[in-house]
Amino acid sequence: MTGQHLYLVAIAAVFGCAAGTPGTPSTSAPRSGGNILAAEQIATFNPEGKTAYDMVARLRPTWLRARGVVSRAGPSDSTEYALVVVDGQPVGRIGSLRDIQAYQVSDMRYYDIGEAPGKFGERGASGVIEVRMKSRSSQ
Repeated sequence: MTGQHLYLVAIAAVFGCAAGTPGTPSTSAPRSGGNILAAEQIATFNPEGKTAYDMVARLRPTWLRARGVVSRAGPSDSTEYALVVVDGQPVGRIGSLRDIQAYQVSDMRYYDIGEAPGKFGERGASGVIEVRMKSRSSQ
């Protein structure tokens, strides 16, 4: 291989591994707001008569994927699924979203397995779905 060929290979490798120009979106980066379900999105879902689980399954289905340690317990209580925290209180795993009416939810946020343990401890090792409920006065 000549020096010119090595130069071209090196240039191709640099461009192939480059993360992109700062300030420009990358095609492989998650879209903005993928970890948040805001009130406006919840309202467009038409939440009447549906549960928070239905809402997440429709609007953010990736939040429901198993990511942690496999357990022989029931699938909704297994530690392989995200922990659900409502207004700062842990309430269980994915199945507990079925007990929350979608119209009562103000907003939701998903913390992935990289950031959840730092904020929620060991119980958040499989991710956390944080739910903030509407205040009684706004319902």
